Amino acid sequence: MTWIKATFIGLILLGILVISAFFIWLAPVGAGYTAKIMCSAIFVNGLSSDRARDEDVLADNNPLLSLITANVDLRHQTVSAHAFGFRKRIAVFRPNLGCTLSDDPARIEQLRATSPLIRPIPAQPLRTASVPGNIDRRAFNNILADAMDEPGTDISRRSRAIVVLHRGKVIAERYAPGINATTPLPGWSMTKSVFNALLGRMQQEHMIPGVDSPVLINEWQSRVNDPRAVITYDQLLHMSSGLEFDESYWNPLSDVVQMLFVEPATAGFAVTRPLEHKPGEYFSYNSGATNVLSAAMRNISRSILSYQHIPFDMLFRPLGIRNAVIETDQDGYFIGSSFMHASARDWAKIGQLFLQDGVWNDEQLLPPDWVKYSVTPAPAAPNGIYGAHWWLQLPGSRDKDGNARVNGPTIPDDAFFALGHDGQIISVIPSKELVIVRLGLTRDGSAFDQYRFVGSISALFPDIVARNGDTTVEVENTAQSAE
Repeated sequence: MTWIKATFIGLILLGILVISAFFIWLAPVGAGYTAKIMCSAIFVNGLSSDRARDEDVLADNNPLLSLITANVDLRHQTVSAHAFGFRKRIAVFRPNLGCTLSDDPARIEQLRATSPLIRPIPAQPLRTASVPGNIDRRAFNNILADAMDEPGTDISRRSRAIVVLHRGKVIAERYAPGINATTPLPGWSMTKSVFNALLGRMQQEHMIPGVDSPVLINEWQSRVNDPRAVITYDQLLHMSSGLEFDESYWNPLSDVVQMLFVEPATAGFAVTRPLEHKPGEYFSYNSGATNVLSAAMRNISRSILSYQHIPFDMLFRPLGIRNAVIETDQDGYFIGSSFMHASARDWAKIGQLFLQDGVWNDEQLLPPDWVKYSVTPAPAAPNGIYGAHWWLQLPGSRDKDGNARVNGPTIPDDAFFALGHDGQIISVIPSKELVIVRLGLTRDGSAFDQYRFVGSISALFPDIVARNGDTTVEVENTAQSAE
């Protein structure tokens, strides 16, 4: 009977350990994630409380999140979440800044008082056009219909918006129920590519030096012989800063999860990471790099309010982007790695700006060589997969041995992409003059084949080989539809 008693005691101790781990490590993450995601879904994206909870938080997600209780305060525009009354987290909505996590209810009023007042942005609606006559419309519509449909009886794809631009005009768009052309939707890591654009705008306006200059981070420059003080804009944009950072979303204790959903100061956490490799020599995609850039942007701004005006005044206003916010931490720093929301048409404008080599309405918004720099493979990136905060290849473009994909439709070599968690994508294909945006809530990667979707659309359009004024010369399209 001794072994039975020992087994029983062991099970009790294991249960205590599991419960302790939940309340110490998992509950703060779960409560923070639930409060933040629900707050943004309700007050930024305009979804119902039930949909925000059932889809944006729980659908195909960690089952432990069902143990988190959320309370929505529509009057004060806050969402609080807790685990059985413990580890309470609060997210508060602010106009122009979206939702911010805080552990301190007393700070809610302080946060609200710091919302920037933004002058109305004049509309610049994208023009629309019919699908070109030389395109197989039936095949094109079938691709879009399939992308908005579910692959099986289980709902797992959850496509929410698709916009296709050809030569800068909307030729197709599709929306899920409850979503429309003005609904802001989360881009997750597509925000990184927007931060690339912001840095380009700041360089064009002589607000920051060249990309080879070290970033200004007070914590690094103030310490004698801090090896991080030599890290440059270029190395951060190329994801080769050498900073130690764990980008494992499955691990609740990883740097990225703690930074986004536990730490009160997102940028503050990112700049504390120690140096693991010599800057410039090792590629490591991570969200900390972009939030270090966010801290550098703040450090060269006159004030927190002037810093918070940068996206609106330098990018959103020139492009006529009216349905976008970049959310901040409780110190007011933009979470540039992950938390921008914009309508599908507004995300498409970001892609179109880069397709047009940084020119918008005949104004050079980005430095003349900025797009070329952005889509040149990072020196340390394996197989040339990454540029400067833009992806140069899609997941699925190579097999496990690194060989290029040969079956099915292919994507032109000049294409580049902004990618985000849950299946967000902006595809820019200059040789086809196409920008393709797809937004959704796809946590099962097998439910939506991004490569096949983009490749199938691309295959229907002829290559642009020359442009003479307003005259475009095209290559006859002999590619076969994927359908």
